[in-house]
Amino acid sequence: MNRRLDALQVFPALVVLALGVLTGGLSNVTSGGAGVFTIYFLTAYVGLAIQDSTGTVLAASTIIVLIGAISFYRKGGVDMQLALTVGVSGVAGAFAAARWASTIHSSTLESAFGGFTLAIAFFTAYRFVAGRGRGVADRISANPTRVTDAEEGVNSSVQEGTHGSQRSRWAGSDPIALTVQIAKGVSIGVATGLFGVGLASLSVVLFMLLFKLDTKTILGTNLFASFFRYLGGSVGYLTAGQVDPFYFSILAVGGAIGSIIGAKLVLRRGGGSRDVYIKGIVIGILLFISYEFLLKRII
Repeated sequence: MNRRLDALQVFPALVVLALGVLTGGLSNVTSGGAGVFTIYFLTAYVGLAIQDSTGTVLAASTIIVLIGAISFYRKGGVDMQLALTVGVSGVAGAFAAARWASTIHSSTLESAFGGFTLAIAFFTAYRFVAGRGRGVADRISANPTRVTDAEEGVNSSVQEGTHGSQRSRWAGSDPIALTVQIAKGVSIGVATGLFGVGLASLSVVLFMLLFKLDTKTILGTNLFASFFRYLGGSVGYLTAGQVDPFYFSILAVGGAIGSIIGAKLVLRRGGGSRDVYIKGIVIGILLFISYEFLLKRII
């Protein structure tokens, strides 16, 4: 019987390993947000409660985003003041929300998770389309020659980072700026504790809107901030006994491999142009997850 159980675990373990590599690579662009795919798989196909799936993915993502953050830091792509202010302020919120999530009925949390991913999918799509259109218009006005299809595929993150290359006042260290940074950290921390890594993509967008740093610094700083939030949430789920050690180990190994590879691709010159395809895939899968967890029940 034990041998049969071991055999039945092989396929899902391989899928989780593959998802770890994939989401680890994407984590350098989404700050771990692609881990929602693994939460869905562990809940829908492995049979874990959504709290266990969220806790497991969140704990593994803590390691994954730290590896990516260190890679960006070595390339000078981290604003440590922002990373610490936004990240540390989110720890308490993530821990408290994670403990609260353990008391919520699984079906209720699944419906909320489905609605949450649906909102993130639409918001990410809106920001992507709006940013891409603005970037193309800026290039046309600067150079009236024909813009090629390849040029139109430049990732929206780079466009927004370049468009707002002048540092925002909210990225400073005066009391009002620090209040905004702490408020962002706490609110994102609470959502992280409830929904795991799903809010990471929106966190990247908020970094672009509020702080207007260059793209490399936005991604690296948000990775470091995510590490602190994920750590707080992971401790909350761990103390509630909702981290599966078997799948955590597999996901952490796969994610570490993917994160190292992904960081090299993102940080090398010209690597960001593939983001147009990555964002499309992420949005599509978020819509699918929201259908499985929420829309299927309504329809």
